[in-house]
Amino acid sequence: MVFLTQWMLYGLAAVAIPVIIHLLQRRRVVQVPFSTLRFLKLVQAKTSRRSRVENLLLLLLRCLIFALLILAAARPAISPQAASFLGGNVPRTIVIIVDNSMSMNYTVGDTARLETAKKQALAIVDDLKPGDDVALLSVNERVQTLVPEPTVAHNLVKKMITEIQPTQLRTDLAPALIEARKILARTTKKIRRVYLLTDNQELGWRFEPATVFDDTWKQIGAKLFVVRPDDVKSLNGAITKLSVLTPVVNVGAPVRGVVTVENFSSAPMQDLVDIQIGKQRAFQRAIEVAAESVVEVPFEFIVPSVQGTMLRGTVNLQGDHLADDDHFYFWLPISQAPKVLVVQGQQVGPEVLHSGFFLRRALGVGAASLPKTVSLSELDSANLEGYTAVFLADLPKFTDLALVKLEQFLQKGGTVVVLAGDQSAPEVLNRVPFLPVKAGVVRQLPPGRLVVRMVDAGHPLLANTWDTNTPFPALPQQKALTVELKPDAKVLLSLHDDTPFLVLGDHGAGKVVFVNASADRSWGDFPLSAGAFVPLMQQIARWSAEQFTKSGTYRVGEPLPLPTGLAQTAGLTVTLPSGVVQTLTANNTGVAVERTEQSGFYELGSPTEGVLQLYAVNTPVAESNLRAMDESALKKLAPLEVTKGADGLRLALDKDRELTPLWPMFLLVALLVFGAETMIANVMARNRSQADEQHIRTGRLNKRRIGQVFRSPTGVAP
Repeated sequence: MVFLTQWMLYGLAAVAIPVIIHLLQRRRVVQVPFSTLRFLKLVQAKTSRRSRVENLLLLLLRCLIFALLILAAARPAISPQAASFLGGNVPRTIVIIVDNSMSMNYTVGDTARLETAKKQALAIVDDLKPGDDVALLSVNERVQTLVPEPTVAHNLVKKMITEIQPTQLRTDLAPALIEARKILARTTKKIRRVYLLTDNQELGWRFEPATVFDDTWKQIGAKLFVVRPDDVKSLNGAITKLSVLTPVVNVGAPVRGVVTVENFSSAPMQDLVDIQIGKQRAFQRAIEVAAESVVEVPFEFIVPSVQGTMLRGTVNLQGDHLADDDHFYFWLPISQAPKVLVVQGQQVGPEVLHSGFFLRRALGVGAASLPKTVSLSELDSANLEGYTAVFLADLPKFTDLALVKLEQFLQKGGTVVVLAGDQSAPEVLNRVPFLPVKAGVVRQLPPGRLVVRMVDAGHPLLANTWDTNTPFPALPQQKALTVELKPDAKVLLSLHDDTPFLVLGDHGAGKVVFVNASADRSWGDFPLSAGAFVPLMQQIARWSAEQFTKSGTYRVGEPLPLPTGLAQTAGLTVTLPSGVVQTLTANNTGVAVERTEQSGFYELGSPTEGVLQLYAVNTPVAESNLRAMDESALKKLAPLEVTKGADGLRLALDKDRELTPLWPMFLLVALLVFGAETMIANVMARNRSQADEQHIRTGRLNKRRIGQVFRSPTGVAP
């Protein structure tokens, strides 16, 4: 037997009331010698003993009435096992689902909602009967089957509940509900229940109801209990975006940008935006964000001296009840002086006839020394580490080893610049897989200087050098290739007849620039055009240094791409934000990390080459919105109940347990006992009365009625 309102049992102390009244009403008998009544002593003793027994019986009946009323108020009920003869319930199959998405890390007081949900899940298991089966799932954006098949080993389930860990992944409840439906469909037990312990985040219910609550769900008669850890209104703000407006990041120079902070709460938010570079504070500003609104915070700081070519930074909020989205990780490439390698094809004859002569001179303007120049054969053994750009000047062929080296260089973020010429036949150029164009035939151009049109004047490669007010100079060009653009190619400059002149393409993390002109004078006097050739080559070199590394932001749960050229490279490792180092095996999936599980910095590198790629991973933006699903809308999806907190869960368990209530029976018995007590009291009063029956008006014992005199058996007053 269990009592649904146990605190009422304290009222059993009221049973003492009849006892106290009984003791207080005991009469003190004063003995007076009266000789004429001495023969009645034996009758008096016999009557006294009978009176004590009758009084004790009445006392017990009155105490029983009080006890039955108190027990009925405590709402007694019996378990299915004890009530089997009354048709008690059969064993059940229960599926417990614990939401461990990022939103469940919200703290109420000093306790995260996930920890509260785990305690509630343990309470559900403790409430199960020995014959009840239970399965256990956890869910974020995917489902984890911790106890996939229902079991009566409740201790195992409790152990698995305690081992559920928090995550930074988004919420999607559909996979777990579908898995629960499959589990319940396999069971033969008639009563099927699903307990979903979640903060009821609106994001988690954004699925098509028919995909979950289908005909199978209805046929198996599954009932869903949505258990919220608490009924506290969630307040949360988050950093959702960072935009850097400074195109080039240099040590000692200012960096400007904007931090976007969003308030997902229905109340105003006051906080502090703090930007740290490494462990050094670079910027700080107090902010105020209105309810359910967004504010953009402009920032500016001076780039400190850092080791390497990467600036790592973190934007922080002072903190609220959900700490995961109060940090935003970013990194920026530090601008480096360009380091260029020139690979030339023509090397015979005077130096002025070498295909890389003018190119080397143009790139050396303003530099301490001329760039290094190698031949095609030397490229096979050249170490490209540290270079930002490789210029290919009229190469007659490309070896397989040279193509592999250039491919790896591009995948690391380098820039390859290809200049055509008489030796670079179309079939030679078309052998280069990363070239953004497909080469056709070489054709003659009209004599004179040709007008060059800027197709994309705002592109960083041309910006700050040429614009609509400073057009690109006309060229003394005599030859050009007819080319066909590949899908990802982008034309920046074209000749007067729309022949592409400067074409840009992406390849891996790097860039490929195709110049439809020769680096020597075989195709015209373009190398002698000081207003075009020298600025363009220098701008490409500077731009290659800026583009050598690429920053980007990923979200938790997304994969991190692996550069194609590094997919089969041995010895690559990924260092996770936790510091754990994972060694990559050769794969063809094209990803370095299949699924990010936590925010922070991920480093892709090798023991010999250091960090090759840096990834900044942040929490999902949508997960920061803690708005709960409207209960009225939720109940339209399927037969379900929503409970809140420990008390709500207890009432739901009591209700769902289908116990047989005994309190009506207790009330009935109390009524019967009261009737019996009344009848017995009246009978005893009648037997002890000193008057006739018509003057007995009460069940009180041995008491005269006020205003009534005793009468003799003959009816005459004494």
